[in-house]
This record gives sequence, structure tokens and C-alpha cells, in this order.
Amino acid sequence: MGLFDRFKKRLQEAVDDTDINALSTPSDSKEEKVEKSTQEEAIEEEWDNIEEIQEFSPVEEEVWDEWDDEPNEAPLPFGLSKKERKRIESSKKSEEKQAKKTAKEAKKRGLKEVGRVKGSKIDLHMMRSTTGRQLVAVEAAPKGSSGVKSVETNEGRDIKIDLGGGVVESGGRTIKASGALDDLLEELEWALLEADMSSDAVAEVLAALRKELVGSQLRKGANLAKVVEASLKRALHTLLEADYWDFNATVDGMIEAGDTPVVIMLVGVNGTGKTTTTAKIAHRLKNEGRTVIAAAADTFRAGAIEQLETHCDRIGIKCISSQRGGDAAAIARDAVESAKAKGVDVVLVDTAGRMQNKTNLMNELNKVHRVCQPHLVLFVGDALAGNDAVEQAVQFQKILNFDGAVLSKMDTDAKGGAGLSIAFSTSRPIVLAGIGQEYDDLIQFNPDWLLDQLWA
Repeated sequence: MGLFDRFKKRLQEAVDDTDINALSTPSDSKEEKVEKSTQEEAIEEEWDNIEEIQEFSPVEEEVWDEWDDEPNEAPLPFGLSKKERKRIESSKKSEEKQAKKTAKEAKKRGLKEVGRVKGSKIDLHMMRSTTGRQLVAVEAAPKGSSGVKSVETNEGRDIKIDLGGGVVESGGRTIKASGALDDLLEELEWALLEADMSSDAVAEVLAALRKELVGSQLRKGANLAKVVEASLKRALHTLLEADYWDFNATVDGMIEAGDTPVVIMLVGVNGTGKTTTTAKIAHRLKNEGRTVIAAAADTFRAGAIEQLETHCDRIGIKCISSQRGGDAAAIARDAVESAKAKGVDVVLVDTAGRMQNKTNLMNELNKVHRVCQPHLVLFVGDALAGNDAVEQAVQFQKILNFDGAVLSKMDTDAKGGAGLSIAFSTSRPIVLAGIGQEYDDLIQFNPDWLLDQLWA
């Protein structure tokens, strides 16, 4: 029995044990009208309180004139204590400081903002990499339901929720906020946490689902467990679809545009399978008729250089390497220069697996990034690592701002939550998935495939 088979069973049992009257009320019933009236009265009361607290005094025209000359910033709300105002101002200064720091780091790495050159016909709305290059989006299959709504969570994220065919515009029963609904969503929460999905991602998804469920009208005879389950699956699908791009098509587009060699830099911590993934990508591209050079820029781990060289010999491609402890940036540069001289299509840079909390070592990766100026940066995460993989991805994104993730070891007992959480926490898609130990065992990631694994 799979994870979500257990969830389905538990959820159905919870529904069976729940009094339908505790969960919903008949539409247009007296109870529903009383509930709506109570909600409206509560809102009016809130506004009355606001009016009582906020005493507005006329503002002289001279004062307004002075304000017009100042920067257009949102004023702090009325009625705040001195302590609250100080906290808000301090938070604003921290955000500005962080923005300046981020911009400084980007400039140091040689990154530039993408802008429209005068007379250019480039579509700036198309998906682009961190270096401004075009990413080819994966065409999503059309969905059968048209009831998709974008729900904004408390954290300001938009999560698409589709309640499907179980919901009607009129009639049926109206789902209400209740302990019964809380119990159902709690079952959902435990299922997602058991799938190694991060608590932050779970909280956001469930908040959006709850927001859309409450007040919706469930058609007569509809199974709430199935409605909730299907809605959850659709919501998770939207997380995985965000900025989802096609690896092969993207690389092909760069090559055909003459932007060669296409430099792909792989990053991640020790033990995630970067070197093996590098070899798999090389094999994948070679089978597509592309010429490839690999750079053994992992001069830190014992045996890393020899491992990549062995892979390259088996695949039949050139490997640029040096002795252990050598300059990783120099190796990457030599690989790029060699590719330019020989007209090679792609350069794969296998970097050292640095722990995300080692600032000096991360700076070394930044140096490699600066020197080889990659077209694409891929974060390689271990699907078995769960929330650790999510934290690693978040930290690497702050340093290198990668374009997509590769999930390795998906053929093992991975529950899939890591993939969902990485996509949620970084807003970067999973692009490739390792599903075995052979060179052919690397596939274009498919959100439906992962969700099918979760629900299997």
C-alpha cells in the first residue's frame, strides 16, 4: 500500500466518521444565512472599531504639498505604537540592506539584468535563465477542469486551487469552517509530512486549500474525501509546473543560435550524485548528436577526478582535469577555451560538493561561476535527503541563483516530498530526474510522473 493509498483510506475513514451536518450546511438554509449574517456583522464591527481608533484630522494644503515632494512611499498605518513603528522601520531597513547585498553579489559574479536593447524584438516575457538566456518552457497538457483559482496565501504566494467537478454554483451543501474540516485537513497534513514535504510548503498549500474550500458549495452526493484529494493533487501539480523548462530543447536552442559552447555548471553538497549526473547528462547529449567536454572541477573530494575521467572514457568524451587540490576555476576555464577552439557544443563543469554553510568554499564556487560564466546552473539534490535537500537548495540559490534542479536517486525509496519542497521554496523547477545507475537512467522530469509515484 502506497503512501497516498494510506492517506485515502485514512481520509475516507475520517469522512465516514464525520457528521455531514458538522461539516456543511444546505445551501440557502437558515443556518447558512445566519452564518453569513454573523460574518457580515463581524466585518462591520471591525470597521466600526477602526473608525473609533483612527481619529482623522483635516490636513492643511501646505502639508499635502510637502508630501508630494517626498518619495512615493507607503505611510505607516495609523494607530501604531512607537514600538511597532520602530519594528516596521527596522524590518524595512533590513530588506533594503539585503537587496543591496544581493545586487553586490550578483555584480561580483558578473550577472547583469536583462533589458530590452533599443530596436530589439526580443520578448522579455519569455522564460529566461539567470544569465538572460532563453529557456524553452514545457507545454503543459490541457486540464479538464476550468475552475482553477489562484489563491494568495498569508506569505504572499499564489497557489492554484481547483476543486473540480464536485463543486457547483448553486444548490448542494456549503462547506463551512469547522472542527470536522480541521480533522480532514489534519489527515492531509500528516500524509504530506510523511512524504518528506517541508512543513512550510505543507502549511502554505493547506492554507490555500482551506481558503478555497470554506464557502464552496459541494454538489449533492459528492464525496468530500475525493474532492479534497483531487484538489490537493492539482495544487501540488501547479507547484511543480512553475517555470518548468525542457532541458534538451533549451540546450538545442542555444546551440542553434550559435551561443556555444553551452556551459552547464552542476552544484550541490557531497554525496548527492553530481559526478554521476554529469556523466548521465554527457551521455544524454552525445546520444542527441552533440559534442561534449567535461571539466573535473571537483579538486576537493578524493577520487572525484578519477571517477569523472573513468566515466568520460566509457562515454567517449574528453575530460579536462588536473591534480587534486588544483585551481577549480582554472580547470573550468581551460575546458571552455578547449571547447571554443575545437567547436565543441557543450561543456559540463562538475564542481566540488561543498557544504552549504562553508562560506569560504562557497566563495570558491562563485569564482568558478565568474570564470566559466555558465549558461545554466543546475542544483543536484538527493531525493532521499528530504528536508535537508530543501535547505541545501535554498542556501545554494542564495549563493549561485541556479536555473533548475536535478533530483538524483529517484529510483530508490524516495517519497517525492523533496522535489515538491524544492520547487516551492526556491521557485525553481525540477528539470531532470535520476531513476537508476545506468547512463540512460536520466529523464526529463515530469510533474505527473512524480505525483503518480506519490499516489501509487
